[in-house]
Amino acid sequence: MECVLGGFYSVDLSPLESKLRDGGFSLLILQLPDGLKRFFPDLVNCISRLGHENIIIHGDSVYGACDLQLGKLSLLGDLDRLLVVHVAHTPYPPELASVRVASENVVYLGARSLVAIDEALLEDTARTLKDLGARRVALVATAQHLHELGAIAGFLAARGFKAVVPRGRPPYLLDGQVIGCDYRVARSAGTVDSYVIVSGGFFHPLGLYLATLRHVVHLDPYESKVKLVDEEGERVLRRRLYLVSKAMEGSTVGIIIGLKEGQYRPRLLQSLIESARRKGLQAVLIAAEYTSPETLDNIDNNLIDFYVITSCPRLAIDDLGDYRKPVLTPGEAFMALEGSLHPYRFPW
Repeated sequence: MECVLGGFYSVDLSPLESKLRDGGFSLLILQLPDGLKRFFPDLVNCISRLGHENIIIHGDSVYGACDLQLGKLSLLGDLDRLLVVHVAHTPYPPELASVRVASENVVYLGARSLVAIDEALLEDTARTLKDLGARRVALVATAQHLHELGAIAGFLAARGFKAVVPRGRPPYLLDGQVIGCDYRVARSAGTVDSYVIVSGGFFHPLGLYLATLRHVVHLDPYESKVKLVDEEGERVLRRRLYLVSKAMEGSTVGIIIGLKEGQYRPRLLQSLIESARRKGLQAVLIAAEYTSPETLDNIDNNLIDFYVITSCPRLAIDDLGDYRKPVLTPGEAFMALEGSLHPYRFPW
């Protein structure tokens, strides 16, 4: 059964139907990204037609499948009879988390974008790639646009490009899929002249550039535009390398430990502590569920010279990049502790 959300997304309810047939769930909690929350009435109506009406909407921001918040949600009822319906993300890769992020109490529903990619956008993409002199191109996307990659590959192939969709790691990462902290699927395409990424916003294209340091062409169906990411990506990269070089001068590092289920990474934490000790640095451990400029302002003092975030590496890039002290991703922190600016490591 397909459920259309506001005319913009189509959600496949088949996984939920299977779960409900198994029975035993007395309460459903709908967990949607902020951009899809306003469409919850459509989803509630569809689920009601499946015969289930005891539904609660999760109002907090959820930043991906690493952020299920099951501990909090268990306050709403017996966890054994509670089902979290998580929309628009695939399950989180278990090797990136050190606590169990898979659960029988979570069902994942894909949300396929219904926003059309017209031929004019594809022609703009081909022209941009031609101007770059690109021949071999890897096509990637966020989960909502993966279904478009085959058609785009065919369009580019007809214009002389070697277009490939890199193989995924299902069920966590599907063919061509990237998430904000994991670009392994993109890199698995091997040597390419350029990437084309289909997504809304600049979050994922910037991450792809930093993770690959290759040309990145961003096809945005929502803004109906094609943009080369390189100039902005290079500006961010120069800023990141400057922060790494400043961190190399420090003697004390504040290591922020994530308290979300999928963002608690003790193996990574231990590796950073050991690297800091080998370098002769003191490590101050800070546990936080949310990290923001206010979090660091409240705890900051003259002792700490720089920070590394082990929870969500995108916080350092997107939210804390202009903080008055270096705030690094794990990959950048290892660079600083090893005393090397090359090669650049993002995110891990």
